[in-house]
Amino acid sequence: MASEKAWYWLAAGVLVLGLNGAYQDGQFGWAHEMMDRSAEMVERASMRGLSFVTAAEVVLGRNPEAVGRMEASLGKMQGKLACKRIEMAERRIDMAQMQRDLAAAHVDRQLARVQMKMDKIRVIAMDGASRAEKCSGLSRTIVTVPHLEISNLPDVQIPEMPEIRVPSHSSHDPI
Repeated sequence: MASEKAWYWLAAGVLVLGLNGAYQDGQFGWAHEMMDRSAEMVERASMRGLSFVTAAEVVLGRNPEAVGRMEASLGKMQGKLACKRIEMAERRIDMAQMQRDLAAAHVDRQLARVQMKMDKIRVIAMDGASRAEKCSGLSRTIVTVPHLEISNLPDVQIPEMPEIRVPSHSSHDPI
């Protein structure tokens, strides 16, 4: 019985740690918004409380020392709230930087995939060219190069290549 309770508490602790980690990573945006709203509401309430205390002091003429202590405690609470808001803003900045880094890593990973695919195509093309060279019955090879529009590269003149004919040993037509 006691070991079962321990396992339940351990599972609950692991669940809470996972949820806390996800919250700290910014995965629960609604919770962050709720915390921001509650902090704003407490700040507004403390500001109203301070104004009510001042009004009560004027109307009732209470002991200024007690009112001063109350004002000081409200000031401390406002200072703590300001610190919490600064911490939340810093956390949001950190989350935005982390998301930016993740997006950059994702783009880099996609570029690496494209480069890998292009390398595979080059290998396949080179393999096909080497097979064509070994084929004695092939009289000529036609290569069609698509026109690519790249604006930032300088113009390079490519001379025309003469047609190369390989004499065939049989009377068959070209492949």
